[in-house]
Amino acid sequence: MTIFGPDISSYQHGLNLTSLADAAFVIAKTTEGTYYTDADYEGWRLQAEVLHKPFAWYHFLSGEPAAAQAAHTAQHVGDAALPGMLDAEPAGSFSPTFAQILAYIDAAHAAGLNLRLLYLPEWYWRQIGSPDLTPVAERGVHLVSSAYPGGSGSPAAIYPGDGAAGWQSYGGMTPLIYQFTDKATDGGQPLDYNAFRGDLAAFEGALALPQAPQAQTPTPTTDPEDDMPAFATGEIKPGAGAVTVVCPPPANLGAAGWGNVWFSLGCDFGDCDVRVAVYTHGSGWSEIDQDIHVTAAGDRVNPHGGPLPSGVQKISITRGANPDVPLAYLVEAAHR
Repeated sequence: MTIFGPDISSYQHGLNLTSLADAAFVIAKTTEGTYYTDADYEGWRLQAEVLHKPFAWYHFLSGEPAAAQAAHTAQHVGDAALPGMLDAEPAGSFSPTFAQILAYIDAAHAAGLNLRLLYLPEWYWRQIGSPDLTPVAERGVHLVSSAYPGGSGSPAAIYPGDGAAGWQSYGGMTPLIYQFTDKATDGGQPLDYNAFRGDLAAFEGALALPQAPQAQTPTPTTDPEDDMPAFATGEIKPGAGAVTVVCPPPANLGAAGWGNVWFSLGCDFGDCDVRVAVYTHGSGWSEIDQDIHVTAAGDRVNPHGGPLPSGVQKISITRGANPDVPLAYLVEAAHR
């Protein structure tokens, strides 16, 4: 199943969302830099709320300090839980760098914004040196691509299909959303239209505000040998390119006296592939395994073949092949 939704700004002033026959969701511009707030955004946000239509904001990146831009956005989104998109493309004399893109993502998250999308067209990604987009995925942000094969009319009529070039991966990421036209006819005027491969529940799930991991309370012991008083389990988010971040106890570090920590994955209703990356204190992201294969018929899979590295801080799991297969993780932590 594929659903469609426009991205709009004051260029579409006067557009009433009730007139959109093909929109399952709406993305609307809220801010640009620190100097501009879209005058139509708030009205569209309230219309979408009344219509119970999934709604997301977007911010157009400028060259100003990232923290100031994120603060400006936070003042105007109206609801911090709403998902948001960063629009990173050149305008006038400004061409955003990859460092500036990451800086705004970090600043938005620090400001409490639910930034979950990055609009970075492949042509511009190549223009800035074809950077590895792994740091974007590791921040829980999905890629939005664009390519316009041509044509005009209703979104469904001109959509080039789920196998279109706009869905192809680049920078190590597969687009979650594909902007396939700027000439779709809906609501009485031409609009940019986007496609999402999935239903509304999957769309909302992919862009939902991540839940903080539940803290685990260790059981103190004076036994010098490892015991196993603590474990945690949870679901790995489904969906193409979906990222789940797990924060285990720091192996062989920490005031609580943790010893070894083990991490494993198990699935059902089919096999699946994931990418697993581990962040350790003082070393950053390492232990990156691109193709971990988990089978429904087999035991749990330990991507590392043993305990996690000392000082582990977080684990990033990114969905690959068969992304909708139910998949869960287990963390087992020894206490010394």
